[in-house]
Amino acid sequence: MRDDKDTYTIFSFAGDAEVPHCCLRKPDVERHPHAQIGDLAITAWPLSTEIVAALATKYSTHVPADDVILHDFYDTTSDVIADSDILGKLENGGDYCELLFDMTLAHFAIDLTGDASTLTPTTEPPPGTFATVVYFFPSTCVGGAVMISHGHRTTTFEALDGCFLSFYSVCDVTVAPITSGHRSCLVYHAAYDLDDYDSDDCNASMLQYAPPLLPSIQELQDAARRFETLGARGTSIAFEAHSLTFDSLTGRDKAVVDLLLAADVFDIALVHVVGDNNSEKTHASPTLTVTFHPLCNTPALVQNACRATSLTDLAGLFLDELPACLLLLWPKANRVYMLGYDRTIALLRANSVGDVSNDLGYGSLRRLFQAAIHDFFLHHRTQLGAKCDTPQSTYPMASLLYDHGDVGLLVELLDAHDAWADDATMANWLLAVLRRFGAARFLHRLQATNVTSTFVAHLVHLATAGDTLAQTTLCDCLPLWWPRLLRDLTTNACAKKAELHRFYDVETYMLTYPMGVAASAYLGRHLADDLVCNVATYLVEPHVSLLDAIQESQRYNDCLTGYLPVVLWQRRAAPCNVRFASYMAVATEYWCLPGEPPRCLKGCVVYLALLTVGTPAFAAVDKEVQTCRDCDIFQQECAAIDKSTLSSMQALVLEEYMQRRP
Repeated sequence: MRDDKDTYTIFSFAGDAEVPHCCLRKPDVERHPHAQIGDLAITAWPLSTEIVAALATKYSTHVPADDVILHDFYDTTSDVIADSDILGKLENGGDYCELLFDMTLAHFAIDLTGDASTLTPTTEPPPGTFATVVYFFPSTCVGGAVMISHGHRTTTFEALDGCFLSFYSVCDVTVAPITSGHRSCLVYHAAYDLDDYDSDDCNASMLQYAPPLLPSIQELQDAARRFETLGARGTSIAFEAHSLTFDSLTGRDKAVVDLLLAADVFDIALVHVVGDNNSEKTHASPTLTVTFHPLCNTPALVQNACRATSLTDLAGLFLDELPACLLLLWPKANRVYMLGYDRTIALLRANSVGDVSNDLGYGSLRRLFQAAIHDFFLHHRTQLGAKCDTPQSTYPMASLLYDHGDVGLLVELLDAHDAWADDATMANWLLAVLRRFGAARFLHRLQATNVTSTFVAHLVHLATAGDTLAQTTLCDCLPLWWPRLLRDLTTNACAKKAELHRFYDVETYMLTYPMGVAASAYLGRHLADDLVCNVATYLVEPHVSLLDAIQESQRYNDCLTGYLPVVLWQRRAAPCNVRFASYMAVATEYWCLPGEPPRCLKGCVVYLALLTVGTPAFAAVDKEVQTCRDCDIFQQECAAIDKSTLSSMQALVLEEYMQRRP
């Protein structure tokens, strides 16, 4: 088991699996290096028979680095691994840390037989050495294929002349016999620049000295349970082979597939990318051949959905980055997410009415429902909107659960309230659920639910219209919901300011019916209004004032205070009272403060000016208007005001504001 600080995920697995243990790179620009080896001057490659014989006589196979002087050779100085043309593909872990390395010549070698020792340094490696780099000069070599192996990874190279071969130092090197000719090469140590790894963001513990090991089965199973989509439905692993079938996979590719099958919690599919001209890779119009592994028993519905979904949605891939062969994988527990919301709803409905019996391998219809709630609401909230274009996408699932009648599943959907897409419709649905199954069964969970202001405002609307169940639900839950709503409002003030009118209405309801509608109405039949309020103060703990919360948030974000005039204008028809006057005072004080308000608020001041027309406060507010009136956002707000609702004085003021000054 690994001891990484970061939690292991299937994205970690995919990234690790793609890290090669070796890489071959042919420089873009061909060079013709000269060398001084001992007392021999070499000006051309391949080496002549005479020079090979002379070097073999003096040095056998290895020439010490001190006896080698190179001219016009490729740059092997210190570099960042990720940017290196030579070692770039071995970089695995430097996403947030630029890993620096140095290359040190170990020896020059001549191989006449196929000797692996010529490709591996025999000198003491520098501190931080993690890889070996071999440059192969043009040669007369026939045979001598080089095989680099590490664990489940094995790669064989045959055409090596003029190339850099890099591999982790822990790898095993095997060389096939050279049947004729010879091969000459330079062998380097590649070492991390340890002096560079002393910051908090990049330290020596992050350095990799070997390709990542494959995880244990337990780690993969845990990763499947923790699966986060990160915008895609699964992930992918680029394969080395261009195989069309699982049976023909070898090496690392086969090891990855075997491990995933052993974990028994993933669906996997082999994707082969073919262009129009049957080439292995044509980005313009690729054709995808998708083969699912038979041992995964991936349902046909999921297979068809996968084939109908773009690789961008499936694994975050784009046409310009497709390998010729790749493996798609996702947890079996997320099959409904692969299927998609609309198809899942259709399948659940067909199962519920008995048209089909297909649980996608979850084991039961109830587990299929649970998976759908989990994937589309609890776990993948950020992706729901991308898959469901209509604003009422929650209701189909809610309606199915209502008809299905499983209270436990209904409670699970309640837990995902902050992922509901249409709060007004869902408020009506909730009341229907409470009426059918009994409010007491849901009360505790409902009180703890993270409701939205839209949902609560609609319940308030229903309660005000006389719905007694909405009234009792608010009486039981609103005192617990209100502090959480205020906290969300003030924490996300800029994003939430447009919801401020709902908060104002909810608070109005709480002040009007502090003990609930029924209790307040009963006392109102026997006591004066002021006495009812006095009774309420003794029986009900006072709620946190919306105005107090707004003023508190103004210390670090003034969006709510600046937006108050919009809310007050929309509520100006309500009877004038002390509360409205308090809000007006706070709004007026804010807009009369020195300094320029945020641009997004500059249109709000017109409403305050209209509200203060004919009052002593108008002069100060009008002065602020003069600094904003030429802004486009201010003029847009003026144009949006319904002129038929204005008094004659307000109409004159607005007309003057809408005149552009020269």
